[in-house]
Amino acid sequence: MVQGNSTSQSEFKGSRHYLLGFNIKGSFSPLLHNTGFKLLGLPYTYGLFEVPNVDESVEKLLQDPKVGGLSVTAPHKLEVGKYMDEISEEAKTMGSVNTVVASFATGSNQRRLYGDNTDWLGITRCIQGGEINLDLEGTTALVLGAGGAARAAVYAFIKLGIRNIVVVNRTQERAERLAANLPDHNIEIVRSLHTLEQRSSNGSLKISVVVGCLPVHVLTDADVPNWLFPNVENGVLVDMAYGKTTTITGKAAAAANWTVFDGIDVLQQQAFGQFEAWTGKPAPKMEMMKAVNSALGRATNPALAEDI
Repeated sequence: MVQGNSTSQSEFKGSRHYLLGFNIKGSFSPLLHNTGFKLLGLPYTYGLFEVPNVDESVEKLLQDPKVGGLSVTAPHKLEVGKYMDEISEEAKTMGSVNTVVASFATGSNQRRLYGDNTDWLGITRCIQGGEINLDLEGTTALVLGAGGAARAAVYAFIKLGIRNIVVVNRTQERAERLAANLPDHNIEIVRSLHTLEQRSSNGSLKISVVVGCLPVHVLTDADVPNWLFPNVENGVLVDMAYGKTTTITGKAAAAANWTVFDGIDVLQQQAFGQFEAWTGKPAPKMEMMKAVNSALGRATNPALAEDI
């Protein structure tokens, strides 16, 4: 796609990195990645590239030989893939690209763009950080929502080996499209948590993993039944809400047997995969997390600190 004939491999640094998205001025991704670059002494920068649409300005950005990679967020994850020379199986399965890596093939001046998706990695690492006993036969993992984040959550469940998966979404057609993209897996679709109550009360359904992928104010107290969290010995909730306490996180936090992660935790964990893809070096995870959490005035999630 992009020829680098005027730039040799030795001159190519790929030093500039950006978050591509819209309404992203409050993002903590620059602080996260720039902290890592500085700690490792890398001559890289990370900034924001905010546009409402994937247009000619994005194509020009991707063609810039000084750009080493992008993070991609809403609403551009679906569109940026058309500019990639290659797309990972994960990104194909989830139907979206959130990571772009620019590189030269060994012995070639041909610059190539590789599209990947690390959203599922962020969710997976949070679930693993909860250190619950995943009885793969008995565990049920539940996702609230059916958009791109929900698709990443279901993919994470599958990679963890969880066989029992439930998607809760008010619009059944959208949930069916999610399930159709993963045809080799048994995915149950329901429109409300309340439809699961009888199976929970008789012990035939034990939900120990929940991922919330809905906007902050969508779920009311009445939407989250009281039986959901006390029903298992240990569970983990990952709520994708960005640093907000929601109805579902409040109820999970009140249950002593549940470990809770939020969207900031997921952001950090998925970003480590991006950082390592761009630099080829292990991310200084603890320091990167501390930088963001300090800026937010909150402590690093102890479940993730223990995992470093």
